[in-house]
Amino acid sequence: MISKLIIADSENDLNMFYATGFLAVDDFVYLENKGKKIIYIDDLEFDRAKSEAINCEVKNYSEYTSGVNRNTFGSVLINILKNSKIKIVQVPSNFKIKYAKILIENGIKIDIKEPFFIKREMKTDDEIEKIIEVQRINEKAMRLALAIIKNSKIRKDGKLSYQNKVLTSEYINEIINIEFLKNNCVSESNIVSCGKDSTQPHNLGKGPLFANQFIIIDLFPKSKKSRYFADMTRTVVKGKATKEMKKMYNNVLKAQKIALGEIKVGARGDLIHKKVQNYFEKEGFKTEEKDGKMHGFFHGTGHGVGLNIHESPNIGIGNKKPLKAGNVITVEPGLYYPKIGGVRIEDLVVVTELGCKNLTKFPKVLEIK
Repeated sequence: MISKLIIADSENDLNMFYATGFLAVDDFVYLENKGKKIIYIDDLEFDRAKSEAINCEVKNYSEYTSGVNRNTFGSVLINILKNSKIKIVQVPSNFKIKYAKILIENGIKIDIKEPFFIKREMKTDDEIEKIIEVQRINEKAMRLALAIIKNSKIRKDGKLSYQNKVLTSEYINEIINIEFLKNNCVSESNIVSCGKDSTQPHNLGKGPLFANQFIIIDLFPKSKKSRYFADMTRTVVKGKATKEMKKMYNNVLKAQKIALGEIKVGARGDLIHKKVQNYFEKEGFKTEEKDGKMHGFFHGTGHGVGLNIHESPNIGIGNKKPLKAGNVITVEPGLYYPKIGGVRIEDLVVVTELGCKNLTKFPKVLEIK
């Protein structure tokens, strides 16, 4: 078995955090060799790593400085590998070039593997509980956002006002982010988009919110403690939706139910996605480029969620691999037409042997009076 090697900080490198459960802002060494998981770290973080790292033996760089300058990381690294008689290592695809150069120059072969930890796709019960915890916080923030929209007034110019001020995407975002921070979560790019902005799936939204138009709110916070994400989207209308808007919304809702009904161990993501596409086409919602803009359903049906907001597996055209028990994925079909607006409804589910369990408890309502 090839030894696994990561050299990175665990604050930003998800594989390193997954492997060690230890947060550090500076690079350190993780080595998995013959079934043993070992962290090699400097004096500054040694004691903390010993108390906080999960299922890892912790060693100090100083043990490997014999005959070398302890300030020369490359020499220490090579001593670590030579001490374990390692001649080839498996590294993740984001392995830094400066470290790869040291290994190659010292005769160590490199095998790049991606995904590095395939087990990251299958969440444990503990990981699922961490995701659920963040999703409940997510739902609290969504509830606050929709309460503000519900309590807003409709001005003569069609704009919404709240507490005698024009209600904006930015204000809703601020309220959401404050709620996340209160619950030790953070989100860098919430989506609160209205009208034409809602027809671009990743448009964050800006400016005034309007009555009688689609408002998409897509929230994906990360816990600052567990580092796990959650994800949820709701589409609402303050006031009255037209018949066209109601038809779009109801068909997106039905498409989501179709996808939810198909998800189970062994199901293929591309085939689930195709069923959603076929349903939309059958109902008259064509996907095409028109007048330089995309119309219809032109993104995937879902994606994996965990330590990253977008990770394997995907529910889309390219994924022919069967789903596995413990996959946590979004189910988020959408329709987008520039003359009408955009609709997306997103829940978070875990794949089971018999189907899937929805981790999202938040209701789905179009019109907010």
